Amino acid sequence: MNKFFLVSVLLIGVAALALFGYALFRYPVPEAPASPVLLFASYESGVNGTLLKFRLDSTFQYENLGFGGSDVVTGRYTRIDSLIRLDRLPKTGMLKRNTLLVRLSPFTETGQGIWQVGPMGRVDSTLAVFTVFPLTPAK
Repeated sequence: MNKFFLVSVLLIGVAALALFGYALFRYPVPEAPASPVLLFASYESGVNGTLLKFRLDSTFQYENLGFGGSDVVTGRYTRIDSLIRLDRLPKTGMLKRNTLLVRLSPFTETGQGIWQVGPMGRVDSTLAVFTVFPLTPAK
């Protein structure tokens, strides 16, 4: 009789612990809302794609989307006029320079692009040009 009681208490305890764990992970603490996106750009190369989001709170998100998965890098940026300086770079993908230049581009469908600036302060035309897309205002 004592063994039956112990097994019953153990099963009820495990079930209660599992239910508590489920409730804890089912209703997580909500995150703060993301800062609005100021500038959105992308580069599409067949199956792969690359997204750049620059937010109002001086953070950026770089996302390299591939056939098998994605690589996300976040960091901070500073912007002076049309120059953007990133505090970090991804290890892989199309983004190779910390300094970017936003300017008109005849190579993009929207007419505006983000160019990567080389160490001598000149646009590196051998690297990818990201297409800047206009943001639609929230309703």
